[in-house]
Amino acid sequence: MIDCLPPEAGGILVVDKPEGLTSAQATATVKRLLRPRKIGHTGTLDPFATGVLVLCLNEATRAADQITDLAKVYLATLRFGVETDTLDCTGRVIAESDRICSGETLLEALVPFQGKCVQKVPRYSAVHVAGRRLYELSRKGIEVDRPEREVHVHSIALRSFAWPEAVIEVCCSKGTYIRQLASDIGGALQCGAHLSALRRVSVGPFDLECAIALDSLRDYPPGSGWIGAGIIALNEALSHLPSAEMGGGGLLARLRNGQLDPEWERERMEDFSDHSGAVRIVTDTHRLAALWWPKSVGAGSRRLRVFPF
Repeated sequence: MIDCLPPEAGGILVVDKPEGLTSAQATATVKRLLRPRKIGHTGTLDPFATGVLVLCLNEATRAADQITDLAKVYLATLRFGVETDTLDCTGRVIAESDRICSGETLLEALVPFQGKCVQKVPRYSAVHVAGRRLYELSRKGIEVDRPEREVHVHSIALRSFAWPEAVIEVCCSKGTYIRQLASDIGGALQCGAHLSALRRVSVGPFDLECAIALDSLRDYPPGSGWIGAGIIALNEALSHLPSAEMGGGGLLARLRNGQLDPEWERERMEDFSDHSGAVRIVTDTHRLAALWWPKSVGAGSRRLRVFPF
């Protein structure tokens, strides 16, 4: 059995979620093995999907929002000529087509789906409508107006094509439904399509190279602790955010009490005049001390989030 995480330890664990598990089940498996005080994931994968699932442990759960917003990259397998009610391989076939399209036609069809767009939420999704999960209403045959959301598909690349299947690589913002994208591409080609396989290959800087298989967590010997389990320190995990160093016992002691030294803050405000998000405050020993929002204004607005250091 792997040792418990030290109470003060917080970090990021990237797992390669296998097919057949929900994201919640994968998270529960890690909780059982590592026994952190707190744990949470930063973006759901459907049970049939595999790949990168980023988990926040202990104090890192308080920084989950800084990871959830990162762009995701997927390898998606589209099956043309067959539509399902769930838009993926788990659903019931509702339409079929004999229409055949070429690779050139597919490449042309992918172009309009890149960039910012408004995407309808799939009928079988967990989004709440009128106080109920949309998939619950759909299973009962209750038709409702599906919500729309703005998403950003940064890029789509065709990785392989052999009719009636194609593999595309999609880089997109959070909240993008790849199965809805697959269905919409099939609609544009007038042959229909569904998502037959999905693998998430990265979330921001976290990719499959730093992901660990769930089963391998059982192989770490007693005493290896959380570091042996491949957990990324929080400061390293948030390296995509800009940083400001804070040294000196007095400044850090004040920060531990939830306060910024006014002079230190004034000196650094100009450095982040073009940055609207969070800034890492890092100690001279390269530990994350806090997240700071220099541009946060107004009553109740977020200014500082202090971590154990």
